[in-house]
Amino acid sequence: MRLRLWGAALVSACAVGLSVVSAGGAVAAPSDVDAMYRDSTVINGAPTFGAISGIDRTDNGSYALVSTDVGRQGPARVYTANLAFRSDIGFLGNGTLNGGGPILGPFQIPPLPGQAQFEGIRRVGPDYVVASGGANQFVRQIGRFGNHIRDLGLPKAYRTTAKTGLNGQRGLTGVAVGPGGRVSAITAGGLKQDPRTSARLITWAGKGTSEHVYRTDGDKVAADVLSVNNTDFLVLERGKGRITRIYWTTTRGAQSVSGAAKLSGRERAMPKKLIFSTAPLSGLTTGNMSGLGWGNWLPDRPWQKYRARILYVVTNNAFAGPTRVHALEVHLPKG
Repeated sequence: MRLRLWGAALVSACAVGLSVVSAGGAVAAPSDVDAMYRDSTVINGAPTFGAISGIDRTDNGSYALVSTDVGRQGPARVYTANLAFRSDIGFLGNGTLNGGGPILGPFQIPPLPGQAQFEGIRRVGPDYVVASGGANQFVRQIGRFGNHIRDLGLPKAYRTTAKTGLNGQRGLTGVAVGPGGRVSAITAGGLKQDPRTSARLITWAGKGTSEHVYRTDGDKVAADVLSVNNTDFLVLERGKGRITRIYWTTTRGAQSVSGAAKLSGRERAMPKKLIFSTAPLSGLTTGNMSGLGWGNWLPDRPWQKYRARILYVVTNNAFAGPTRVHALEVHLPKG
């Protein structure tokens, strides 16, 4: 099924284009960053296909997807798929699967049921990096065939105890890869010892890590993070109600909380700006929006002050319906 809500898309773009949200500091977001809805499609699946929580571009029209399945339909796994999109038309039919396989753990053994709940995936060089939430949380680099390469070390504050550490469904929820293969991950909300809305963005650079606070809306959690560059990101927020939002955010101007054992909630968080909301799109069957992935750049028009790029939002159907992919058009200032 394909959906086009052009009128609502224009309303959405206008509604969010002027909305700047302060998150504990001065907002440094470019005022002309916004996004508009373009089109939707579904991905035709195999019997085990579903519960997709992450998507990332691997080539022109080619994407990797990761399932949150904890063992109900088989081992934790990655899929590859094709999505055909034209800037003047939209999606050219449904997406199609063309591959996939299990994600292996240490010693190249598939995780047992319940040992992994993968929430995000990004390509890094020829490989992937994935994040697991739920009962067993980690950030892992895997090869293109799912083989285990290494787990990235997490700071002491993330280690789970009765009162501290990664907090179940408010734990690791997405990964991002910036220029030069710089990996970041975000938590859905605060660690057990942190305020609920004080999500942490952790970045691995060199031999150490850096951390900043991303403050979610009071009724939402962070569902995924996507790099714009090494300081700027897009964050997908979802939660109570049908409204899902996408924010532009940056570490510039935010307070470093690297190595902090506990957050107070008074830290200077990453500034954020709303660039898209599903609120004006009342006729859109959104599904459970779960993952963000870049598409292709649209043709450059010299008279425009922005470059446009397609952004895909994938839904987690929990094996109860089709896996939907929504295409947005993001406007990024030139220069």
